[in-house]
Amino acid sequence: MKKNELTTAQQKRLGVAALVTALVMGLLVWLVGVPLVRFASQPERFRDWVDSHGFGGRLAYMGMVILQVVVALIPGEPFEIAAGYAFGAVEGTLLCLVASALGSVCVFLLVRRFSSRRKSCAPFAFCRHRPSVICCS
Repeated sequence: MKKNELTTAQQKRLGVAALVTALVMGLLVWLVGVPLVRFASQPERFRDWVDSHGFGGRLAYMGMVILQVVVALIPGEPFEIAAGYAFGAVEGTLLCLVASALGSVCVFLLVRRFSSRRKSCAPFAFCRHRPSVICCS
């Protein structure tokens, strides 16, 4: 058996983990994502909700965008459009950018925490062997 091959038990565990992950992601999208997208797709209702919650509404909106980035199966466009409508172009853009950056940091930390510690990047060797750039003058 080669060093990088998985045993049958490891393959089974990996399969079960992939299935559980897919089920959890599907449940998140169905139970959380769909209602959030429906809510954000109604601009007047969303704007009224944000106005009634003051600063907490802005934090809740940022939480929605962070969740959208982490889950990745939830579409982000309704949130971006709702932000422009509810907060205005400048504030909505800033809130989207900050929340997207925070969501990306969360994804980075999750991958760093739960990724395998493989030292070999053999499947991605093509990335190291880029052709030289030829300058023609």
